[in-house]
Amino acid sequence: MPGPSSSPTYETILNELAASLTGPIPLDDLIQDVLARKPSSAKNPRRVVREKLRQTYRSPFIFLDPKTLLPIRLAMQGARFRMPLGRPGAERGQIEISRFDSYLPLHFNREAVRFVDAKGNPIAMPLRSISQKIDTLLGTYEKTIPFADLSTWLQPQKVTRHDDLLVTVLDWQNGVFQLEIEPHKKRNPTLIQARDRLLADLLYAILEEAHDERIWIHEALPVAYARLPDKAGCPPHHWQIVLQKDGRFRFDDRQIEYADGRLSPIEYIFLEQTGQPLPRRLQPVTKAQEKLVYRFKAALKPNPHIWRQVEILGGQTLADLNAMLVDAFNHEFDHMAGFWKLVPRQGARTRYREVELGSVDPLGEGDGADVRIAAIGLKEGEQLKYVFDFGDWIEHTLTLEAIYPAEEGVSYPREVARNKPRYFDCVTCRENGQKTIALWSCITCSSEHGRDLYYCDDCIAREHEDHYVVEIIY
Repeated sequence: MPGPSSSPTYETILNELAASLTGPIPLDDLIQDVLARKPSSAKNPRRVVREKLRQTYRSPFIFLDPKTLLPIRLAMQGARFRMPLGRPGAERGQIEISRFDSYLPLHFNREAVRFVDAKGNPIAMPLRSISQKIDTLLGTYEKTIPFADLSTWLQPQKVTRHDDLLVTVLDWQNGVFQLEIEPHKKRNPTLIQARDRLLADLLYAILEEAHDERIWIHEALPVAYARLPDKAGCPPHHWQIVLQKDGRFRFDDRQIEYADGRLSPIEYIFLEQTGQPLPRRLQPVTKAQEKLVYRFKAALKPNPHIWRQVEILGGQTLADLNAMLVDAFNHEFDHMAGFWKLVPRQGARTRYREVELGSVDPLGEGDGADVRIAAIGLKEGEQLKYVFDFGDWIEHTLTLEAIYPAEEGVSYPREVARNKPRYFDCVTCRENGQKTIALWSCITCSSEHGRDLYYCDDCIAREHEDHYVVEIIY
């Protein structure tokens, strides 16, 4: 049998290179170093290495920008954070060890974590655990909370529950942290608040840059600390404390999302258990806003030349807007509809995230029916996504063109303008030398012939009774 391959794996090479670096490295240089150690016969070897680097679950690098990388150990070296001692810490020396997980390599063994004091002396930290009963909608369960017992180190310092534990990452790879106590009387609340805000802004920017609408904390936190000015200066709070106070985020131990993103029932339960605020998608509406007119241009997607201009009051609802749009586009009334707010995301290209506002059923009811237009918080130029019929998925983009006072004696909502129609001729009538406006598209015939085929009322009824047809929107 042939012996094992002597060629090192990409993972081994990347780890060796990460261990040897003392600062950032251009992407092209790193790829060149990898290929020098592991030549590839692939059609595009540089692309292979790039893909390995982007598999961040196993990569020892982070991307500072699309063309520059930094070993995670350097990004986290010297990273600092603070945690309030609270009663468990001050009275019993109990510090939750799980709080350190996100400042360590993924799946790091907690028993290998080591604490030292400001002089580098080891701190005794036996690991223990306590049980706590948690009440949920699904019943009561017992949760085991592991903690490091720092009582031997803390008690001689006469700490109080108002003091902070300051933590510095000395060795990310090997799990070594330096601990200090900051008495509450020496704290600078203004500076700490500014540092917390800066860390929150950095994490939000990383979330905005992400391909998806979520980021993994083991990837995002090193990037945030690599971008944090004066990393060795005044430490911000632990990232979970920072995000909990900020309000723009929803998170758990592994990932961060937008606070106003869609929630599953289980996520609602989790937020209630952890004390995080529920997403606030709507704003309070004043009496003055109720009387303002919101003018939308509703364009059919992917045919934006088909549009309707509608006016609706700020105090009216998505159910009112849906009824107006169904009438304006001549949609069948017996289908569900949904609305989403399109929020621009930061970045080099235009991208949006979709904040669900709710759905409206044919009877004008549903979880979005009572949402008032002014409560959505739209500004001029901002957009909504509107989908009618979740089966056929007829999508529209609603752009808010203007907000202005209502006219006396006018009934709202109303249609105020529409596109000039571009009519299609009926295929059958045209073949017979007649010119008749087509009102239907036969999907069955169009699929068979590989082109769009349109027909008038009479021809559809006579020749396409058993076919799948949809009404043309002009």
